[in-house]
Amino acid sequence: MGHLYHLGESMFFHIQLIDDLSRPEKRQESRTDHWQYFDDHNNNFVARGATTNDAGDQFLSSVLFVEFDNWDGVQKFIDEEPHNKNGVYSAVFIRRWHKALDRLQIEFPRTEGQVSWYIRGYGKAGMHEKRQELLDVHRAYFSKFDENNFITRGPILSDDGKEWQGSANLISLPTRDAVSDFLRDEPYYVNGLYDRIIIEKYKFGGRPGQVV
Repeated sequence: MGHLYHLGESMFFHIQLIDDLSRPEKRQESRTDHWQYFDDHNNNFVARGATTNDAGDQFLSSVLFVEFDNWDGVQKFIDEEPHNKNGVYSAVFIRRWHKALDRLQIEFPRTEGQVSWYIRGYGKAGMHEKRQELLDVHRAYFSKFDENNFITRGPILSDDGKEWQGSANLISLPTRDAVSDFLRDEPYYVNGLYDRIIIEKYKFGGRPGQVV
């Protein structure tokens, strides 16, 4: 079965599932069922993985980029997800998202020692029109990183998909300082469109040795 975006009628979503840091053992308890559940929904994924602290020894969240026919579909998917049912997470956020890069995570080249990051930008209220004015220069800046750095990227949208409200991106860069350098010249960042930005180390999902 091909990926759903070929149907032309589905919707993209970004899902943040924030770990309950007081119960780290919960991930281990439901890990096998979690892996199988995600394998069973493989055709819905653009990208999937987890964020960690910079040392890589503590999970902070799961971050998913998915495609479903509608809100009911994505909500059912999350409601039945084994980690979520087992109490791994303290909070779950589902947001509309646009897939701006014509690639799936599984197609992104992996190299030994590769370091990747999750960048979540929370847009200030009322910035949609200003964002539209900056869209061309933003795209031109990002295009320089599309081939070798971006795993996936795209804007966070209002629930009806009509208004820009931020961004959610996965990018491969060697250090946190390199991410800061990347953001320093990014047009939305330079022009004050974001209220805040979260940067967390990203770990590709899947079983050990599995490429997803």
